[in-house]
Amino acid sequence: MKRLPLLLATLGATAAFAATPAPPAPRPPYSPLTTPAAGVVTDAEVLRLLRTAYPGEAVSLKGEWKAKAAHRTDDAPAPSLRSVCADSGLQAPGPRLVAVCASFDDAGHAQAGEVDLFQLLDPRGGQTQARIGARERGVQTGAWGAPGDVALVEIGSRRTAFALSSAFTNMGWTTESVSLHQADDDRFVERLAFATHLDNTGECDPDGDRGCRARSVSLDCTLRVDPAKADRGFYALSIDIAGERGGRKVKRSIPTTFDGTRYRVAPRVLVRDGCDQG
Repeated sequence: MKRLPLLLATLGATAAFAATPAPPAPRPPYSPLTTPAAGVVTDAEVLRLLRTAYPGEAVSLKGEWKAKAAHRTDDAPAPSLRSVCADSGLQAPGPRLVAVCASFDDAGHAQAGEVDLFQLLDPRGGQTQARIGARERGVQTGAWGAPGDVALVEIGSRRTAFALSSAFTNMGWTTESVSLHQADDDRFVERLAFATHLDNTGECDPDGDRGCRARSVSLDCTLRVDPAKADRGFYALSIDIAGERGGRKVKRSIPTTFDGTRYRVAPRVLVRDGCDQG
């Protein structure tokens, strides 16, 4: 499955996350001869649950598998291949987070790929099997029928979100974006979405055409996570901007406000000061 490049670096890279919490201490390795500790969802349970989500498909935790042809009510094309593209794994604390990416054959540049998000809960109390706690199907990302990359971002104490990236080029402009999706009860909530890159170098080269310098744009916007500041268990997030606009260097930061559900930033601020295209 051809994948678009990730527009945010992983948690360990300061290019995308200027501050991140230290990784949690790893759990002891799971052994099938012992009772799994609370919070552990085994690979076998992941496969069982994904097979219920994709009946009749040869689901695998590694590599691609063929998607079963299915009629969609809106006559939209069905995906051809799937693969697990993000997995928090056995050693991560809390529920296990798994993303499944789907690609489409013979797609044009405007055809996005799809990502299905799952939060898997370990057995508790009288339960004997893991279960799907939250899911969101068919999140559209990417282009040319392939989804963008998927990463896991810690946005609070024991609160991890999927970061889904996309990119698009049109009429000399290139824009890249990311959206953060985190499980809330039995569903996923989009906590924040913003553009991570904007440039018009395809139609304006200030080095070769000084006349376009005043309208030239080349900006990168990266997420900053500050675990030292938290609101209702969610870390403070801000967006750092660097690059050039109109021939002038740009270096600033845009704070976000958490309202209990989403991280809020006025759209006009993202267009004026960030990488969003108006």
